[in-house]
Amino acid sequence: RQALLVKSWQQQCQEKKAQAKGWRLWLEEEMGWQLPEGDFWQDKKVQRRMASRLDRWASLMRMHGGSQAEMIAGAPEAVRDQFSKRVKLMSPLMKEWKAALKAENAVDFSGLIHQAVNILDKGRFVSPWKHILVDEFQDISPQRASLLAALRRQNSQTTLFAVGDDWQAIYRFSGAQLSLTTAFNHYFGEGDSCALDTTYRFNGRIGEIANGFIQQNPHQLSKPLNSLTAGDKKAVTLLADDKLDDLLDKLSGYVKPEQRILLLARYHHLKPDALNKAATRWPHLQLDFMTIHASKGQQADYVIVLGLQEGEDAFPAPARESIMEQALLPQPEDFPDAEERRLLYVAITRARHRVWLLFNKAQPSPFVDILQALDVPVARKP
Repeated sequence: RQALLVKSWQQQCQEKKAQAKGWRLWLEEEMGWQLPEGDFWQDKKVQRRMASRLDRWASLMRMHGGSQAEMIAGAPEAVRDQFSKRVKLMSPLMKEWKAALKAENAVDFSGLIHQAVNILDKGRFVSPWKHILVDEFQDISPQRASLLAALRRQNSQTTLFAVGDDWQAIYRFSGAQLSLTTAFNHYFGEGDSCALDTTYRFNGRIGEIANGFIQQNPHQLSKPLNSLTAGDKKAVTLLADDKLDDLLDKLSGYVKPEQRILLLARYHHLKPDALNKAATRWPHLQLDFMTIHASKGQQADYVIVLGLQEGEDAFPAPARESIMEQALLPQPEDFPDAEERRLLYVAITRARHRVWLLFNKAQPSPFVDILQALDVPVARKP
């Protein structure tokens, strides 16, 4: 889809000067891009950057599913006029994508859900299911919730069993709406709740720090969390990011070959250079790197969280939503860095035994002070 959208975008800019001007204004003024003079749409670097952006904006528009007029009417008043201009620029690209799907007799993910809801609402399918179980409920979007609602309208006997953890809600960027979980009874009717309050992964010290950190946000659901083992104070430690090699040297002295060490970062390009020499310098260590988002559902004996810093590639990341995101995504929470906090919570709770949080000494993340206030020690050396 990215290739098709980029080709359509280039054609639009090439053939219509007004559209090209509109795109230039959008990318330079709102996005802060520095575009080359002249036919900027022919620039390979610009094309690469546009590919992921166009794909994301198309996904958000497809997820909404309504007409362009309905999209614009539903946008926050503060961005409605600008959003209207963005939608008009995206409109030819969306037509191209729909035409491509029709030509292939295909359907995309958002289309599947919209079609399913439409079929249910028109009575062309009667749901036979009495029980619906939804896992990872904290990641549900309004679009997917509408499918659940349509299924339940079909059968008044249908019960909904939702399993989720609002503390791990980290997918708002793809349309997830946290309030569908935190205000479950409001959206889905009165129900009973049961807290799964015992963790079999991490020790009590990791749980104490992670819970204290996440529950500073009063909008998160309050719930107990118990661990089978206590853990000592060093189970969660802050460490300067220039000590990574020293830390891996020390771990190589006592970590067993079958034990996993997981290195996590906010961004994929923060993968440390140290891993390039891991096979020769630390041959007995089982080292894996991934982004924190990708680590959902993973666990390791030891976890090293990278990149607690301000400035470039900051964690917490500053809010930089385009007008498209502001108009089409669920409204952001009013607690500072709410989703970024949950992201760090997910990172910390991947560990079974110990977590090291590596921070930049010159530009430390504001999370460092918060963690220190929770009695997380700062180690001078591993």
